[in-house]
Amino acid sequence: MQLVLANIAIVLIIMAGSSRGVESNIVLMPEARFETPSKVENYILQHQRQFEDHIRGMDRDLNDVRSKYEMRLEVIQFYSTVVDVKLDDLQDRFDPMEMLGGIHDYCVQKYRAKIPAEGVMQETLKTCISKAKQLFVPLLNSAENTLRNIKNHFNNQFINSMKECKKRHEKNETKYHSCAAEGIKKTSTFFTSNTNIFLSQMTIAECSANTKIDEAFDCYSTNVYQTFTSIGEVTGLIENCVAGHEVCPPCANEDPNSIKGRCPYQMAWHLADDDLTGEKIVNPFKGVNNTTPCLQINFITKDLDIEKVALV
Repeated sequence: MQLVLANIAIVLIIMAGSSRGVESNIVLMPEARFETPSKVENYILQHQRQFEDHIRGMDRDLNDVRSKYEMRLEVIQFYSTVVDVKLDDLQDRFDPMEMLGGIHDYCVQKYRAKIPAEGVMQETLKTCISKAKQLFVPLLNSAENTLRNIKNHFNNQFINSMKECKKRHEKNETKYHSCAAEGIKKTSTFFTSNTNIFLSQMTIAECSANTKIDEAFDCYSTNVYQTFTSIGEVTGLIENCVAGHEVCPPCANEDPNSIKGRCPYQMAWHLADDDLTGEKIVNPFKGVNNTTPCLQINFITKDLDIEKVALV
């Protein structure tokens, strides 16, 4: 139904001043025509908006799954930062020890190869995430195709059918309404059946995504655990080596279970620093008294070969 306000003349009076007095100029504005949508068009518009909202909701569902998957991968990736910090701490701790020379340098050099390479570890962790991202891509293909079919139906069959109804029955409101209702019913049926398919596909995709997240976490945790284990092992080996626990046999009158054959008292003697061909050497035992239960002497050559002597 159209509401027409016709033949409305707006009179604009312009007052202009002149030397002869006041004159009135009358200007007639163009005819104004106002239209409002018919009841049938309102009916179509309401359903069109519902269909559009429905499509936007399905788009949001897809984006939500993608976003949540990315966020969960980011949580897993945080472990790589922890690994970086741990490896940096390890290097900061043992690098200066090499500068001290003697037993410290020897022990760090001996076990440095066991320290995990930071670059290699990061590449391994990146591979875990990259694989998880690649495996996720095809999981939503079926749901995306279903949504694409729904959009195509809306943009083509529905829109075209509404245009055709208006073209054929615009002058007859009853027939116009009947034609539009039939097109809306077909689109509603199509939306309902395909939405059910979409929801089923989304459920399967989310379950598969959870599995891929678990696989990525297992990949990450395995490598991170191995790295932390290696860090702990290297730290213990170097500390025991520096303390002389590797080379000294049990001392007399000591509980083997408490010291496990390791003498806590040790000293380093650099053979390369002394003239062994001379008749005299500096007394290496100066300062040692009879209260020392045992003493480990590490004779260090230029090649860092160590000869161990345990004195009781």
